[in-house]
Amino acid sequence: MPIDQARYAQWAAACRFSPFTDAAYRAWTHAEASRHEAEQPTLRSELENLPYRDGVTFAIADSGSDNALRSTLASLSAQLCQRFDVVVACTPSRAEAVTHALSFVRDSIHVRLVAASAPASLRELQQLALEHTAETWFGVILAGDRLAPQAVSSIQFTLAKWPDAAVIYADEDWIAQDETRCKPRFKSAWDPEAQLGFDLLDGLCVMKRANVLGAGGFRAGFEPAASYDLHCRVAMPLHCSQVLHVPSVLYHRQVPPIMDAGDTRHAVEAHAAAARRVAAEAAFRQSGVAVDVLPSPIAEFVNHVRRPLPSPAPRVSILVPTRDRANLVKTCLDGLLQKTDYPDFEVLILDNDSIEPATLSLFAELRADPRVSVLRVPGPFNFSTINNVGVQASTGEVLLFLNNDIEILDGGWLREMVGEVMRPDIGCVGAKLLYGDGTVQHAGVILQRGPLAMHVCRTDGATDTGVDGRLAGTRDYLAVTGACLAVRRSVFEQVGGFDSEHLPVAYNDVDLCLKVNDAGYRNICTPFASLLHLESASRGHDHVSEEKQKRAQREQTHASTKWIDRFEHDPYHNPNVLLDWLTGAHLAPNVGRQWQLAR
Repeated sequence: MPIDQARYAQWAAACRFSPFTDAAYRAWTHAEASRHEAEQPTLRSELENLPYRDGVTFAIADSGSDNALRSTLASLSAQLCQRFDVVVACTPSRAEAVTHALSFVRDSIHVRLVAASAPASLRELQQLALEHTAETWFGVILAGDRLAPQAVSSIQFTLAKWPDAAVIYADEDWIAQDETRCKPRFKSAWDPEAQLGFDLLDGLCVMKRANVLGAGGFRAGFEPAASYDLHCRVAMPLHCSQVLHVPSVLYHRQVPPIMDAGDTRHAVEAHAAAARRVAAEAAFRQSGVAVDVLPSPIAEFVNHVRRPLPSPAPRVSILVPTRDRANLVKTCLDGLLQKTDYPDFEVLILDNDSIEPATLSLFAELRADPRVSVLRVPGPFNFSTINNVGVQASTGEVLLFLNNDIEILDGGWLREMVGEVMRPDIGCVGAKLLYGDGTVQHAGVILQRGPLAMHVCRTDGATDTGVDGRLAGTRDYLAVTGACLAVRRSVFEQVGGFDSEHLPVAYNDVDLCLKVNDAGYRNICTPFASLLHLESASRGHDHVSEEKQKRAQREQTHASTKWIDRFEHDPYHNPNVLLDWLTGAHLAPNVGRQWQLAR
């Protein structure tokens, strides 16, 4: 049997993308199975009353293994909802064996066989199956993979609730040779940046057949990433509201047998190379601008889509608030002025009543550089006011808000951020920030109850891939931290800047990002701009005095009241994953079937 390069690449990614131990996930799946069993009577009753909208056809390309085909067909026979049909495509030499395998399930599901007229590749068989379908919705199941019993019912409930959907996808995991489930992939809501980085729609993905045909189906020349190519061409042109995510593990992949390490490496490299070609083409269709697509330095199978700077490069105004702390300011400015490889920027030091001789001496020294100016912004510390005043005095087309406790690590960080922020659909852009010990402090913000803003993958290692590869590629988020935040001046002014009245110290960055999101822009965080951050070194932490505690509580109350819908439901947070300030990501307790519905 030929090597399935795509499957080996996906397995290699799964081994790095899932931070959960097999034992922890085994316990979680047992609890999940018990819950599903208890909910089945209610689910069956709801299905009987569910209006039947559109049919779904699943295509299976025969892989040459009787056992693999039978395993997949058995999972389809076990579906709680039978509103689908199946087309199996095979080569001429396999027609008799496949016919025999289908005979065991014909009484339980509607299945058809389509035999090619000549030997055919996996892509050619999938295209053949597509051409012999007629239902409104189309999806692919790889031979050997399985659907969870509630998979089709979840799709049908989603179709009933969101009739304008065009793509529906779900979470997934792997089944080992001993039938143990492992390596879950808990995905986010639709995120074009994640799709360009690594196929977010892989696994269970059903698409409107008309859109699949209109996109040209499975194209030649993109193997072994032909499915990724199709997903990009179908989903990327759609409005985000038409691509729906069901946050439930509905697709189980078959772990590939052990291979020679050299063959595995070849398979991963071949898939990664094909995926980079797909991403380059998809990014060009997205923006009309040619991009460079490189392997992520964190994970070679994740794409780094590097956006070019406009010509001429826009001026960037870097705003650095400070009150004394000359040692921090010097480190920050040395990196900006001596390391940063960007052709046109100015630095505005926003001086909030500095009095120490060392600081005043440093300011005098820095003024000798024509790129630097020092602006006095006196009064009680109000981060929002200080930066709003700084914006009024600045001249750049791009604003870069930067804490004084940031240390520059490499010269290309600003080029990376500006290349992203100049895209017309992008609002705020954040960077990956590291603690002094090299662990992650910030790589995007997830909103949730309790602590309102959680930094994803916090305390992961600098070279970790993070949950579902979040640290290896650019991702969409509702918010990024103001410690290093880029935004176009026009966008900042459009939403009224920072809220100095209600949010003088905390949550002003989250509030800005949510206002920008409401204005129709996407906020992203790129790990390809990485800096060092001594978190809260200047202003301290909110628990040190009663006054600061009261102020923090007022700001938290204001933010949570104003944006209650976002804190209740962050689309980029998968509810199966529980985030904790101190101990990172965990599997969340099961709370009911509402998680099976798309969001």
